[in-house]
Amino acid sequence: MLSQTEEPPRSDRTAITESAPLIAPPVRREETSAPPSFPRHYLSIEGHKLYPFTIDAKGTFDRYARFIPAPLSDYTFANNIIWLSQKSGFYQIIEDCFCLFSLNGHCLTMLLPPLGAPERQQQALAACFEIMDRYNPSPYLSLVEFVYRDFAQLLDPAQWLIERSLPDYIYRTEDLVELKGNAYKTKRSEINQFRRAYPDHRMEVLAPRHWDGIRALIDTWLRNRLKYLSAEAIADFFYTVEQERRAIERALEHYDTLKLAGLCLIINGRLEGFTFGDRITPDVGNVLVEKTNFAIPGSAQYLFREFAKSFANCTYINVGDDLGLENLRRVKMSYRPALFGEKITLRHNPAS
Repeated sequence: MLSQTEEPPRSDRTAITESAPLIAPPVRREETSAPPSFPRHYLSIEGHKLYPFTIDAKGTFDRYARFIPAPLSDYTFANNIIWLSQKSGFYQIIEDCFCLFSLNGHCLTMLLPPLGAPERQQQALAACFEIMDRYNPSPYLSLVEFVYRDFAQLLDPAQWLIERSLPDYIYRTEDLVELKGNAYKTKRSEINQFRRAYPDHRMEVLAPRHWDGIRALIDTWLRNRLKYLSAEAIADFFYTVEQERRAIERALEHYDTLKLAGLCLIINGRLEGFTFGDRITPDVGNVLVEKTNFAIPGSAQYLFREFAKSFANCTYINVGDDLGLENLRRVKMSYRPALFGEKITLRHNPAS
């Protein structure tokens, strides 16, 4: 997620929605035929066993996620495991599909649609809603979040309530690296000013030796942000920051297992920025987290471009959605997204 604060330059460019070239052919069934290994402990819901979604589930998740190479940030194991630190994640293999549930308070929902071959997904979805409906006090609480757009084509529209979700912002890697043309003039200027103002800067590959510096930067970032917040906004801000802090801690804890890659921006010997991500598909990079000391102008733009270079063999880079925050929307739009990764939320239609 970008952490910059700026107004975008005007543009008449119209971004388009996901298109066929981003969706790879389905994976053949025999490529994912290895049986899953389940943990000993589980959540039981009227005879259904839901297993804890832990780091040990990575291999199983990855095998099934390859059936659905949608270019969305929600469809990587890393994205789910680090943000589920705020909830309880559970999974089961139903109709040969990986089904990921989230237990938050007294409500059981799904974070993704069933991951598997298209001919299996509808049956799996029906079974998942049966499980959620048995657990939840009201069927209306049963839902599936972060559903890729094309999944709706498998469903009978009369039986479902479909709500649009916040889309992902997807850019051409070449655009982010080269920053060509008038549309990126401000970005180039900010980067050049940063390089002149801080000649003693360098990039380092993110590694365990940077953990303490990352934590210190988060504290600095928090103190700086608080200076500009109203009293009414502080409570929501602290909740969001705590979520992000825990996600970063989870990512650092499992950094190598998750096969993350990142960079750190070092200025005068001090860590003043970091970012890390992974790949959604071989052709789509994924930026999971970015943080810089926003008291240092141009550092965010510089770090973002340098990290984009690490995805040089990808056509696209996904930076996630904007969380519904207007400032974050402006920043992400200012980089001229090539695509919007559309998502929907599914509920049963009670009238069906």
